[in-house]
Amino acid sequence: MAIEDVVAVVAVALTVGFTWPQVFRALRHGVHGVSVAAITLSMVSAAAWFGYGIAEGLLPVIIANLGVVTGQAVVSMELVRHGSLSKRGATGAIAAAVTLILACQVSALTTPIVTVAGVVAIVSVLTQLVEVRREPHALEGLSAGTYGILTSVSATWVLYGILEGDVVIIATNLVIFPMAAFITWAASRSHHELDELDELPPSPHP
Repeated sequence: MAIEDVVAVVAVALTVGFTWPQVFRALRHGVHGVSVAAITLSMVSAAAWFGYGIAEGLLPVIIANLGVVTGQAVVSMELVRHGSLSKRGATGAIAAAVTLILACQVSALTTPIVTVAGVVAIVSVLTQLVEVRREPHALEGLSAGTYGILTSVSATWVLYGILEGDVVIIATNLVIFPMAAFITWAASRSHHELDELDELPPSPHP
């Protein structure tokens, strides 16, 4: 197996798993600090890539993005349950995802759709970065694990792009990498601060 194939396998495995720490954190700790736009845009972008995988018969792409779509759909339902995302908004995001999957089966639309999906993926991470900067000490519901894995995902795809000489893959993931790394650090710091507050003894009543 060529080295680029090994790198691709690792990238796919990481991509499948990166949303699930966020799923588990949302179920245990709620969704405070999670950007609604980041989750819905990520789901829509992954749906476009899932449709691309079906259109091109690329099983690794199908598997990787099915994992992302499923995980982000679960987080979207948690956002609805906590009142952060309206049912209409969730329905609209799911409808957009399904539409893109179907539209990708039209050969003339496949490449333009996945090109835009790459930009949407960057915007998704950017919107979470904005949320982190807005409330850096209130990120209880944001998973550091998810963005830590995303940092590894983007680094792995950069390596793959270098091996394949694919400038688009390199450029996209070079943009995502520092944003994901910063979000990971900020979420970890916020969780540490919250843990320290929980360990403080209660203040005596006057």
